[in-house]
Amino acid sequence: MGEERHSHWHGTRFMRVTTEAARAGERFDFWHSLFPHIEMRRTTGEGGYGAAALACAGDDGIAFTDLVCAPTASRFFDGRVDHMQLCAVAEGQFGVAHGKDERVWLGPGGGLQLLDCHRAAQTHSEASYRAYHITLPRAAVYRAMGGDPIAGTGALRTLPDTPLALLLKDQLGALARHGPAMSPTEAAAAMKLLSGLALTYLQGFSIAAPDAGKRLGEAQFASACRLIEARCDDAGLTAEAVARAIGCSRASLYRLFDQRGLSVAEHVRAVRLNHGRALLRDPRLGIGDIALRCGYDDLSAFGKAFRRRFGMTPRDWRMTVLPLGSAGQR
Repeated sequence: MGEERHSHWHGTRFMRVTTEAARAGERFDFWHSLFPHIEMRRTTGEGGYGAAALACAGDDGIAFTDLVCAPTASRFFDGRVDHMQLCAVAEGQFGVAHGKDERVWLGPGGGLQLLDCHRAAQTHSEASYRAYHITLPRAAVYRAMGGDPIAGTGALRTLPDTPLALLLKDQLGALARHGPAMSPTEAAAAMKLLSGLALTYLQGFSIAAPDAGKRLGEAQFASACRLIEARCDDAGLTAEAVARAIGCSRASLYRLFDQRGLSVAEHVRAVRLNHGRALLRDPRLGIGDIALRCGYDDLSAFGKAFRRRFGMTPRDWRMTVLPLGSAGQR
């Protein structure tokens, strides 16, 4: 699954979307409409089409999805996508074609799959399957693993079942079972725990930097990310300011991010808006104050950017995460 801006996928509770919401003859088209950047077709014409997803997004940009999908073939490639995914197949199987004619069938067991959603790949299934996905910001993966975790032109890498991986899989199953009954506060805590487990697991596969040039690039990228996080409240934080602070040219900074499938401006915006989501949990802060703390001098610009990324306004999002009566006046 690629990144979505549809409101179904950005609730602070665990939100479920199912094809049962559509008429029987329109269910495939309904499902496809949720993933407009993915080419998708049915692999069997027998019977009706059935698919469902349970999803929840954390304040740090990491999200969980429990996906049940009917027999489907899909092809996705979107150079704007700024995330990667860890995938664990719970039931059934599906095939992935990627890179230079690399093909693999994925099923239960055998480790976790790390998928680079920025690179071209195709999936294919002849029967229904169920898979858990952890969506992670690309910058977070690169920082945890110390560089590009998938060598060559491929889009997929299998990571082994370490003890932490087994714990992580247990956590995914528990989220699928118990997530729908959680309050927004409980869901936020569960997502924070999932984030910590996933990033710690990825850190166990840090990539050795064989030469000084690569080590310098990774250090500069990490410094740029830390600086953006620390100064996300600064409306004047530009690419030029970041480059100057870490001691490189603006062109070099653009290259550092581009090599990782990222845009400097998009990453700054994502950090600011994720920070805004976290601040909206505090009923003592007005939305105008939060906009300023996220580097937005213009409240309207903050609201529009927030809605584009999360599918709802800051006020509507706040109403979903705070107890009734505590958020309505600010």
